Amino acid sequence: MAAPGDISSVANVEGWHSPKFARGVRDNVIGEIGLQAVRIGGLVVLARALMPSDFGLFRVLITISAIIMMVNDLAAPDTLVQRHDLTEAHESSAWWATISVSILTCGVLFLMAPLVATAMAMPAIGSALRLLCIPILLEGSVSVPIARLTRRLEFRILAIAEVVGELAFLGVAIGLLAMGLPRYSLVGGLSARMGAHALLLWCAEPYFPRTGPSRKALIELRGFASGALGGQIFHAISCNVDYLLVGRMLGSTALGFYGMAWDLLRFVPDRLYKVAGRVTVPAFCRMQHQPEQLRNAYLSFLGYMCRLIVPPLVCIGVAAPELLRQIYGPQWIPAAIPLRILCFGIITIGLRAGMGAVYYALGRPVFDMYLHALRFALIAIAVIVSASSGLLWVCAAVSAVEGVCSVIGQLAACRMLNVGFARVLRELIPGLTTAAGCAAVTVAGRVLATNMDIDGLPELLLMVALPAAAFLLIEARTIREMLGSAFGSVSIDDPLRNPRPSEGNA
Repeated sequence: MAAPGDISSVANVEGWHSPKFARGVRDNVIGEIGLQAVRIGGLVVLARALMPSDFGLFRVLITISAIIMMVNDLAAPDTLVQRHDLTEAHESSAWWATISVSILTCGVLFLMAPLVATAMAMPAIGSALRLLCIPILLEGSVSVPIARLTRRLEFRILAIAEVVGELAFLGVAIGLLAMGLPRYSLVGGLSARMGAHALLLWCAEPYFPRTGPSRKALIELRGFASGALGGQIFHAISCNVDYLLVGRMLGSTALGFYGMAWDLLRFVPDRLYKVAGRVTVPAFCRMQHQPEQLRNAYLSFLGYMCRLIVPPLVCIGVAAPELLRQIYGPQWIPAAIPLRILCFGIITIGLRAGMGAVYYALGRPVFDMYLHALRFALIAIAVIVSASSGLLWVCAAVSAVEGVCSVIGQLAACRMLNVGFARVLRELIPGLTTAAGCAAVTVAGRVLATNMDIDGLPELLLMVALPAAAFLLIEARTIREMLGSAFGSVSIDDPLRNPRPSEGNA
């Protein structure tokens, strides 16, 4: 195991499609396949057995725990990954800081749980929040192990931990459901997921500091960490404030439909982010002193994300009623229209995947904080103003806010990279063209199924198979290049070995 201060494995600037980056993508792909096979199967079972209101309460628990865990890790993983001259003192100080804050926040959560339940008008979440305290504390203790693994680009262990956590969630949730305890199935599964994830990381990368915290090391980490933490907290709050407000103002059933719509739409961009997006922070940090290489890598990444995110999201929007009815059951059909309205917003969110990595690589994480602070304010205003008109107007307002924030964030990234916004738009054209073609094929599949009197699951399969075939045909080269790079079978252009001509502000 490399010493903390030895960053030879990350100091050498490697390309966007370098072997280490490609192996990171490959490990994330394999992990995501296993993770989603478990998650989708479990969600289908639970969605058919439980009611939308149950998932509304579950969404509130996920939101609160996510914000607390974001506070607990103090942006330590990203701070340690970004730092060039990392020492044992930095790691030790970060660990003591995160575990201290985790103990404090879990104690406050345990005491304040009844007040939170009263404020949300959801009495059932009080005991559920107290049940989550120990798993949240365990998650707060693995920030440094996550940073060490990420710094070495060892994403295989991180992927395995997530799969194990999801297996624990599914086993406990279904077990409690079978025991006649549906009220506790989702919260019990969530506790098991966090606990199993943290314990496996402790076993895979055990870390306990050999020294106490160092004031000098904390001061050295504080500058980057404060901006990064602010951005992450605002990100967590802004990404979840709509759930809290919808649940409080429209009730847990409306929140269940709203959350299900978001979950279906987020499936593709979230998976791609975890496969490649989270690798961009360490990869882009390697290029922080090579502006032209960083610019080319970001544009290349953005183009790939557009080609892989936009087409399936558009197809999901077209086939929303069939997807919800056949996969989750007829009780979820009311989520179809909210899903379609939110489709534009989630597309713009997916295209933001690499922006934060650019801010971090250039040592300006505070821009991420500013962007998410703006998003938080706009989302809160949008939901409060539109809630009286119903869920559909809330979805329209939220989708519009996402588009505005994405444009502002891209403009900031373009300015940092010295690249014109028109150049970014040109990178998006191939993906948008593919999306238009796949949407047309999806509609054709529905028309064909209607004319042939095909209904139910066969209709859904037809509407999925035709656009999937069209996508594979149109983007065959893109997929072949990414898979070839990850598994070493295809050589493709590396922006560092074969850089594009500098386009400046073109």
